[in-house]
Amino acid sequence: MTEIFRTPHLYRSIAVTVVLLGVLASQPVWAAALVLYETGAPDLGTASAGRAAIAADASTTASNPAGMTLLDRSQLLGSLGALLPSTNFDVAPETTTSHGGGGGANAGVFTPLGSFFLVYKLSERIRLGVAAYSDYGLSGDYGKKWVGRYYLTEVSIISSKVSPEIAYKVNEWLSVGAGFSFGIARLGLQSKVNNAAPNLPDGGLSLESWDEAFGGNVGILLRPINKLRIGITYQSPEDYKFGFRPHLTGLGPGLDSIRNKIGGVKFNVPLTEPQRVMASALFHITPTLDVMGNVGWQNWSAFGEFPVGISAQNQKSIAADLHFSDTCQIAVGMQYRIAEKWLWSAGFAYDSSPVSKANRIPVLPVDRQLRYGTALQYEINRTVTAGIAAELLDAGPGPFSATRGPLAGTLQGHYSTNYLNFVAANVIWKF
Repeated sequence: MTEIFRTPHLYRSIAVTVVLLGVLASQPVWAAALVLYETGAPDLGTASAGRAAIAADASTTASNPAGMTLLDRSQLLGSLGALLPSTNFDVAPETTTSHGGGGGANAGVFTPLGSFFLVYKLSERIRLGVAAYSDYGLSGDYGKKWVGRYYLTEVSIISSKVSPEIAYKVNEWLSVGAGFSFGIARLGLQSKVNNAAPNLPDGGLSLESWDEAFGGNVGILLRPINKLRIGITYQSPEDYKFGFRPHLTGLGPGLDSIRNKIGGVKFNVPLTEPQRVMASALFHITPTLDVMGNVGWQNWSAFGEFPVGISAQNQKSIAADLHFSDTCQIAVGMQYRIAEKWLWSAGFAYDSSPVSKANRIPVLPVDRQLRYGTALQYEINRTVTAGIAAELLDAGPGPFSATRGPLAGTLQGHYSTNYLNFVAANVIWKF
């Protein structure tokens, strides 16, 4: 055991880990949906299909830690990419928001993405791993002139997570893994306030808060026959409790009561990254072709409340119950070795909507989600593999009709485009 901890490979991997964790922790990853499977790892190309069973590289640290036992050597995987959203709101004629405004153009926010995964082979049965990534967030900027500005103009949840993991190979057909995660998140929201006077410009409301949360995860990997792998994972909920002192600007004399009731008073808004369960399977059809799939569940009914804007002159609170529902996911995919050094991946996934039209608000314009992914990997040599991946996430039309009092009015419409385009490049180094 002493000799293991003196190996130069371990020293190098620890040094790289410290540097990359510092970079990723200081630059949290922005995301433009809620829970995301898109960490930039190669499973971006299968649209997450099989992610708890593939166990082909170090990203299994985050998707199923038990899969680390299938890696024959220590391994480092890094990825860089971008999120290119297209989110355009179409205003319905039933909208009654005063002072006019347009659809807000593209509310999507260009976002750089990055992640890091390390697996260290401690012994034939034990693997240690660490991951730094983001899988939870939302961001959007509708602009200050859009018709729904009294609901919001900007919203963002940004997060960054570090997860140390351990895996143990029980026997040839069973491996288990577990770990915990430490996450840091920022919640921010801005909206305009209707001063209800033609000669007064809009006022403003802004909120910002940081918080941290802990969670845990477990996974098992089964190989009942040589051609079949089954992975099952559980991720615990992570509870963020954001504390706000609303910042109000430019309120007219008729809204002094709002300033007295809300301005400077601290509000606590709980947000829960939901617990989730995923079961994946991978089957080797031929030496060059694998097929895979998922079924999953997410506990969105525990999501909680979310801050909203100023709706009426007698308002005393800024939070609303979202009435979210639990969601399910199904996914199918394949990997085909088109040549000795080339691997092609493709996949499709469906996630149900966590919220109905009656309860949907523009702060969280999520609907059912369709994912289409593809990727190519090239084995440069026995030590290094490089890959590129892309995915289109169709987040659905997200229709809603919200009425929030005389100052905010009724906002109704849907999203003519609600797409998230992910692109990423990754490099795997085996040592």
